[in-house]
Amino acid sequence: MNPLAHSRRQFLQFTGAAAVVAAGHRLVPAWFNAQAAAPAAQAVPPSLLGDLAFPEVARSHADALTVPEGFRAEVLLRRGDVLNPQGERYGDHNDFLTWLPRDERTAWLWCNHEDAQLELADGSWGATWTRERAAEFLRWQGGSAIRLERDRRGRWRPVLPHAENFRLDGLTTKIAFDGPAAGTLWVHGAREAIGTTSNCGGGLTPWGTVCTAEENFQETWGDPVLGTAPSQAAGFFPRPSEHYGYIVEVDLATRAAVKHTALGRFAHENVAFNTARDGRLVAYMGDDRNGECLYKYVSEERYEPAAGAANRRLLQRGTLYAADTERGRWRPLDPARTPALARAGFDRARICVHTRAAAKLAGATRLARPEDVEVHPETGEVYVALTAWQPGANDPRRPAYFKEAAGAIGALREAGGDAGAEEFDFRIFVPGGPDTGLAWPDNLAFTPERHLLVTTDFSVKPRPEPGGTQETFGNNFLVVVPTAGPAAGKVKRFAVAPRGAEFCSPTLSPDGEELWVNVQHPGGDSTAAEITSRWPDGGTSLPRSALVAIRRET
Repeated sequence: MNPLAHSRRQFLQFTGAAAVVAAGHRLVPAWFNAQAAAPAAQAVPPSLLGDLAFPEVARSHADALTVPEGFRAEVLLRRGDVLNPQGERYGDHNDFLTWLPRDERTAWLWCNHEDAQLELADGSWGATWTRERAAEFLRWQGGSAIRLERDRRGRWRPVLPHAENFRLDGLTTKIAFDGPAAGTLWVHGAREAIGTTSNCGGGLTPWGTVCTAEENFQETWGDPVLGTAPSQAAGFFPRPSEHYGYIVEVDLATRAAVKHTALGRFAHENVAFNTARDGRLVAYMGDDRNGECLYKYVSEERYEPAAGAANRRLLQRGTLYAADTERGRWRPLDPARTPALARAGFDRARICVHTRAAAKLAGATRLARPEDVEVHPETGEVYVALTAWQPGANDPRRPAYFKEAAGAIGALREAGGDAGAEEFDFRIFVPGGPDTGLAWPDNLAFTPERHLLVTTDFSVKPRPEPGGTQETFGNNFLVVVPTAGPAAGKVKRFAVAPRGAEFCSPTLSPDGEELWVNVQHPGGDSTAAEITSRWPDGGTSLPRSALVAIRRET
């Protein structure tokens, strides 16, 4: 039996079955062992979307959050909401969200903050960059930890302000490095970094801590390898680019945070955990950039449920692999096993920082923006959102399986069903395009019924370009896709985002009665001459990223 089974049963006893199927990384944590079923007495009813009993919504170009008839959406948090007595505020561009139980009536809510559009926060179009403006830009990023409680109606809601609420940001938060690169010349001798930025997706560890993924770090700190210059904010707060682009683990109980260099440095979309047959911890990750790779990390030691947070050491020592999807092989990023890395002068520390170069030397396949990666809770199959191949359909390097420029969802099955295997089969589960109803998939999540929730992320302009993705599909949207049965692979549209926005991180509430999802950067295509969205407050207000709860009307 998988060693994670024990921790799942403990979690069931603590939170109740309805909470378990909703808790953790998105909807069903990858580390919930499929074979460790809950006792029959703890069976739960279908989840909010489990029976697919909702009318499919039509495409829309409206500045509104559209849900099916019989459902309603409520805004729970908005950019700028005051979190605590110190005046810290809920950040901008809310992306990944998850929650962790504390007791029967309280829990932690965590939300990432990926970026900031200061013009839409204060209307300062064309403002000159100052040190104060740069500091504000970095403060908006990072993550928010917020207390959840049941309200009088029995619904789980954020408590604002509250003394326990806190922020990690890109300006002041000190975060330790661990793993092979810590203290080496590849991170300029540092053992800690200041700040976390570009926080996109994330994950939940088996021992109950949050992981936040640093994605497009080059947009703030630059990247000498890509030839990307630092932002104007970095001009006031100069820091090495090599200090960003990692998976950051956050212990909400202690507020301690660490950047795990052993998991590599690239545009991390998220992290999804599983265990190998022999008990070693496995972490899957995607690099959200065109022509980049899919990764897997396997720890040296085994996961021990009784060790609790001490299992953090598993993310310090292990082997990082990159996927060769053409040959079905995991290529070890280890100079002792891959001679090309040794010949090029790559030691373990350099691999952790210059991971992209190491993956190419090892023979990994360049993919079409591999973003969110999730593990099927029953089959162990690994699903990956391949968002789109850019610059487009005529690029001779485009993978053959991209018949449309609208992306795809790939599925990877490990040899023998063992997450620790070094061989696999790879296939396209759902191709993008008008025929399937899928376009530019970004975030993935499983319902308890093993349906896949998929959110999209394509560019939305004030006016759709003729023949473009937006003209065909409308605004960005959220769909439900069964992974088994007669409807497997069939796309059903559940919600449409406001103008300029994308949906992020669909997650069931602790009681399983609501779907929580972040609405990121509404009006993100605005200019000083044209504000394209007034969501969520309407009127003449500026648009704000926000967390919403969607539930059935009663």
